[in-house]
Amino acid sequence: MRPKKRSLILNGHNTSVSLEDLFWTELKNIAKEQELSINQLVAKIDESRNFEVSGLATELREFVLKHHINKN
Repeated sequence: MRPKKRSLILNGHNTSVSLEDLFWTELKNIAKEQELSINQLVAKIDESRNFEVSGLATELREFVLKHHINKN
């Protein structure tokens, strides 16, 4: 599947990220588990990333993968 462009609001600013359905669905599930909105979760992830090393979409995919690895 090709990534789809998703609209978000990060720190009061509109932005978008291209992400596959599977990762987007899992991000929404994780946000629900943590009692956060998807915008709040993505903002939290965005704040902790190294902007020189990876883009937001890559960081979101890695977050989902690490979350599932740590659950098991």
